[in-house]
Amino acid sequence: MGVTSAGLKLALRHAFRDVVKNQTVQAAAALSYYSILSIFPALILLSAVMANIPLPDFFADLLVAMGRVLPPGIMPMVNSVMSDNAHLGAWLSLGTLGTLWVVSSVFDEMIEALDAAYDAVESRSFLRRGCWRWGSRRLPPCL
Repeated sequence: MGVTSAGLKLALRHAFRDVVKNQTVQAAAALSYYSILSIFPALILLSAVMANIPLPDFFADLLVAMGRVLPPGIMPMVNSVMSDNAHLGAWLSLGTLGTLWVVSSVFDEMIEALDAAYDAVESRSFLRRGCWRWGSRRLPPCL
């Protein structure tokens, strides 16, 4: 019961056909793009929330720890957001809305990828599908 070259060829052919049919590479690219994009609004949200915690030197220690982990180009953005104490509520709102928007895009793309992978037929109503959203790539099939 060993693997034969003909069986291996057939398995690779089927795998390639399924990758092309299900648009696996495009779905992986979209998911990775949205996942990386979600880091920035989440970082703004986290920084704005941590700035409101009333512990002495907590935020300064947090910035030092973030500086060790994050790439060097990100820390000036975090420092500029945190030095703007007058608009901290606006940064909190912007970070929350941005994070929710990007994370919802990740889930939308995940639903599309899983539907394609499992040949699922969309059975949800018009409003539950998200066709009402501006810029949704699923708008034409919803109509």
